[in-house]
Amino acid sequence: MPRNIFSIIILAAFLVSPLSAENRRLSEVEAKRDRGFDYLDIYTTGYVKGKGLLLEDKLVIDLSNTSVSKNIKISKRKSKRISDVRVKQLDKNTARIVVYLKKDIDYEIVNVFGRNKSVVEISDRTDRADKILAAWEKANLKEKGQKIKAYKYKPVKKGGNLPLKGKIIVIDPGHGGRDPGAFSLDGIPEKTFNLQTARKTAYLLKLAGATVYLTRNSDRKYNLRDIVKFANKTKADIFISIHYNYSGIRSASGTETFYYKQKSRNLALNIHRSLIRGIKRRDRGLRKAMLYVCNHTNMPSALVEPVYISNPKESSLAKKQSFQKEVAAYIVKGVKNYFRSRDR
Repeated sequence: MPRNIFSIIILAAFLVSPLSAENRRLSEVEAKRDRGFDYLDIYTTGYVKGKGLLLEDKLVIDLSNTSVSKNIKISKRKSKRISDVRVKQLDKNTARIVVYLKKDIDYEIVNVFGRNKSVVEISDRTDRADKILAAWEKANLKEKGQKIKAYKYKPVKKGGNLPLKGKIIVIDPGHGGRDPGAFSLDGIPEKTFNLQTARKTAYLLKLAGATVYLTRNSDRKYNLRDIVKFANKTKADIFISIHYNYSGIRSASGTETFYYKQKSRNLALNIHRSLIRGIKRRDRGLRKAMLYVCNHTNMPSALVEPVYISNPKESSLAKKQSFQKEVAAYIVKGVKNYFRSRDR
């Protein structure tokens, strides 16, 4: 091999090889305001792709393979959205920035390659899905109930890896029957997406060894009280309600996960984190809200809203079977992570 070609290969390998945590340091976090937005400029001594997670009243940003500099500089400004910014070494390989919030926000992270910098843009939340859900629940609870005719997915009993063996899981496809839920931009009712995704999720849970009940496996409508009553009667380990989001603001997009009781937070967190990292839509947050199925089920419970069917791009995604399979796979990954962390 010619000497100059060998040298080029060595140089290229050096440039693309990941730097160790000792060589990447978080050196500065600078708060700014411009055109009605809050910004955080995050400086590191090497290129790092920051990953965010919106959790109730704070935004967490993790920088992998990064150490916090002993002389880190943190500059803060008065803000109607941010109450404080703190930095810590989460583990030997991860630096964490925690942004404490005064109100609901939306955010975007731009990682600037070649400048060793990440920019976090923070703006006011554009909509409140929990208010829409609460209004729907109030109307639903006034209607006459009926006995749940659930569909049971029997678990796979033989095979190599069955991480959910012995677990009982109830999956609730939201809406149904004369209750269509919201509508996509091309007129498909939310109830259809909910059931399609729930079936895919139930099948994957079954393959992992769980016994799974679908509260409906057809286009039927049930009262929320009856759904909760059924879930509690099964003595399930967890309960997951699947919906698709909607907003009157077409630009609203992303993934949102709800819980209410403290014992449900770890389940909701694992599912939300898995969906955010997996389907890679905007992070609309892990949110605590007194939704009926989250409040009245005895077991840990979560309600997921993978994307907005009122958003042009996400409406198109929602009707794709391949995308629904992705959503199901990442919900199941979150469930596995939850039981793994709980059973340690």
